[in-house]
Amino acid sequence: PVAPSAIAAEGQTFTAEGPKPFGVPRALEVSEIPGVVEQFAHGARTALESGFDGVELHGANGYLIDQFLRDGANRRTDAYGGRVENRARFLLEVMEAVTGVWDADRVGVRLSPSGSFNSMSDSDPKATFSYAARELSRFGLAYLHVTEAIGSTPTPVAPVMRSLFQGPFILNGGFNQETASAALAKGEAVLISFGTLFLANPDLPERFAEGAPLNTPNRETFYSGGEKGYIDYPTRDAVAAAV
Repeated sequence: PVAPSAIAAEGQTFTAEGPKPFGVPRALEVSEIPGVVEQFAHGARTALESGFDGVELHGANGYLIDQFLRDGANRRTDAYGGRVENRARFLLEVMEAVTGVWDADRVGVRLSPSGSFNSMSDSDPKATFSYAARELSRFGLAYLHVTEAIGSTPTPVAPVMRSLFQGPFILNGGFNQETASAALAKGEAVLISFGTLFLANPDLPERFAEGAPLNTPNRETFYSGGEKGYIDYPTRDAVAAAV
């Protein structure tokens, strides 16, 4: 594996053979970075040729873009490390490449300013992600998708990003129907996304609309592979038919 710096995340990663400790990644050479950027562009082209309606650039959760952005994972001293303008360079170069394949209004990006997943941290997340939000605004993107769990930090960064990003703003992170509706009513976002609840409830919009009970996610099946826990959650109609 490669990374901005040779720093291993704590804990384990999920593999087909089960959880395994993270290895120590190899720090990318500057000369290698354009090739990595091109890999993102290749993925975007493949999605376009396959008939997708758009793509989301995943820059959250400790993945490669997130590692470059945050100084807890990026210890470089070259043009891709140090001050925030350098740490954001990889994100912006990838976005330039992807919007060279797709019209920008078909491209979104996801960031996690306060997330600690995969040992991520930053000494000043407000400054880091404020800069990222401002710079991303110039692309005219479909949206900025920010995951920041409710109550995860005493100083949320998402509201600052919302004020700086000139475009549709999506929030994610531990929302239920009530808290999502409240956030929308307060103008904290224009959309709320759901991950775990949607996994456990394939008919989530209908359940919300009807006030129906929700399935409880089975976390023991997360990242386990196979169909169990992924395609076997019942719809509300299936539950009613079984009664």
